[in-house]
Amino acid sequence: MSALRDPRFWGPDGRVGVITQGESTNRLILVYPDALGTWTFTASSSPEEEMLDFYPASDQAAEEIIAELGILRLVRRMQEERLERLTFDQRSHLGEDTSIRGMLGERIHRLFGKK
Repeated sequence: MSALRDPRFWGPDGRVGVITQGESTNRLILVYPDALGTWTFTASSSPEEEMLDFYPASDQAAEEIIAELGILRLVRRMQEERLERLTFDQRSHLGEDTSIRGMLGERIHRLFGKK
């Protein structure tokens, strides 16, 4: 379980993967460990769909979702970065604080031009 939280694997901005099982097969998904032991999973969606987000509250729950959806991580390369930017554009909002609170704070700063 500790390997799941290894910051060298996730880096500061998570990993993009592909879902290989279930209703969402072949969708891209952005996964990253959030603050306080929680997680954020954001699957790609069309403009007509609602956001397909999951917020597992523990490492065990995150591991179960990864297994259930058959998530395979893409190799970190320029193509992976481009896919993330075109599909999710979450990394540009993460800043140094990758928690939900940090993301919201970052967006507020951008909205009011205080950064």
